[in-house]
Amino acid sequence: MTEPPFLCPYCDQVLQLPDNVWYYTCDTCHNRLDLKSQFAYLRGLDAFKEGQDMMENINPKKLRHRNNPQENAAMSLFMEAYSSMQVAFLAELEENQRSLGVEMMTSMAQEFMKRGMISQTELMYWNTLMIEQTAQNEFDQLNQKIANAKGFWGKIKKYRWTGRQNKILKTITDLDRKFSILERQIEFTDPPRARNRKWKPTVLES
Repeated sequence: MTEPPFLCPYCDQVLQLPDNVWYYTCDTCHNRLDLKSQFAYLRGLDAFKEGQDMMENINPKKLRHRNNPQENAAMSLFMEAYSSMQVAFLAELEENQRSLGVEMMTSMAQEFMKRGMISQTELMYWNTLMIEQTAQNEFDQLNQKIANAKGFWGKIKKYRWTGRQNKILKTITDLDRKFSILERQIEFTDPPRARNRKWKPTVLES
């Protein structure tokens, strides 16, 4: 079976990777790739998709039965995906990869918690990451609405949206403190680089 081409996650350029290298700079967009992280991400993505497909085909009444071979196979795939994504998050991922990776880890952590496979603290970490990511996305979407609002009614809507943004910023500040506590409790050897550290709130003038 022919291996699929390796695409730069930043510009989708097909890359011809030399053997025995773990770092590579894309000739087109000049982003430096950590290949160990990239390959782990791709393995995790494939395993997650396969496990998710299996889970969707299981009768809900038969879930969480130890003797269900299909569910056991799905959990094995999720464990493979979870471990791969932990390796992937040891380096910086492209933003779409990072965002999807957080969604996958949160989904899998919830399934593992139902089966007593991880701690409540670990689940809280990924849930908190998902909440932070959702809050950042909502803040940016509100900026788009504020920028496009026109006229008298637009001014009224801007006032409401700006108020919502202020609440989001308070939530994000509270989450930042929560992350510090969770990371100390989990005692990561290498904390995952799963948060969007580049995100900055841009507050538009009303």
